[in-house]
Amino acid sequence: MKFGHYEWYDNLPRSSFSKFMKMPTSSHWFEIYKVTPHHFIFYEPRHFEETISNLVIGDDMAILIDTGCGIGNLRKAVKEITSKPIHVVNTHSHTDHIGSNWQFRNVSMFDHPLSRGISIRGVPYEVLSVEIFQENLIIKPFPHGFNLKDHYLPPFRVNCWLNDGDILDLGNLNLEVIHTPGEAPDHICLLDTTARILFSGDILLKGSIWTHLDGGSIMDLRKSYLKLLKYYDCFDYIMPGHNETMLDKNLLKKTLAGVESILSGSINPRTITDPWGKSLKKYSFEEFSILTKSD
Repeated sequence: MKFGHYEWYDNLPRSSFSKFMKMPTSSHWFEIYKVTPHHFIFYEPRHFEETISNLVIGDDMAILIDTGCGIGNLRKAVKEITSKPIHVVNTHSHTDHIGSNWQFRNVSMFDHPLSRGISIRGVPYEVLSVEIFQENLIIKPFPHGFNLKDHYLPPFRVNCWLNDGDILDLGNLNLEVIHTPGEAPDHICLLDTTARILFSGDILLKGSIWTHLDGGSIMDLRKSYLKLLKYYDCFDYIMPGHNETMLDKNLLKKTLAGVESILSGSINPRTITDPWGKSLKKYSFEEFSILTKSD
């Protein structure tokens, strides 16, 4: 992903989506892809974040992993795929992953002061206008009926506060909660041992891995990768929260090696300015990069 006005859009479509059937939808914002009859992807290609939400459908219920940037009617799009009760699970509380939480009755988050606070307060338009709605982050038009000036994330109810090691039972399959800070202190991954998939949120992806926001830590990121290595024989693929999807699990070892090279001082960064005007250090590797604070 390149930083700059609309330049990320030149890279689309992402090649990994060609492996899956694109589903018809009334949505003018999301692209929906069928991975299996029990797994669907909701993708936001017209936003710089290219956020991906994953829908996993069990016998008893469906779990929606993250709710994206909050643009468009995600609940309606999900209902076009399944009639099962929908339960949202957020990988972390950054605004590009909780934007449509308010549309759903059942929400679970990792039990952390950060996620508890944002569920109580919501996010005002003034914050979203910077983090999500800047002109250089969006390919317009907005979906029909979406009023940018009136948009904010209202407080939302969390039905279940998750802890490390919790098991989410969907009927015929389970998702295990793995606390993995580094990008955010309340970040979790979800492991589906039946489909042998690790839903990795923002800590494993093709693109930029962020450690520079409040609560981010490259040392915590290293610890999380070492923790995930203990599960290495339990999954074959990684499903990130951005950009490309269905990645080979060896990305975990490659990214850990990248973090180790940063900590050892054997790789030099270059200074960049991100789309929000922040000066950052960018450590570039073949398939990914890692961002740290510039100071």
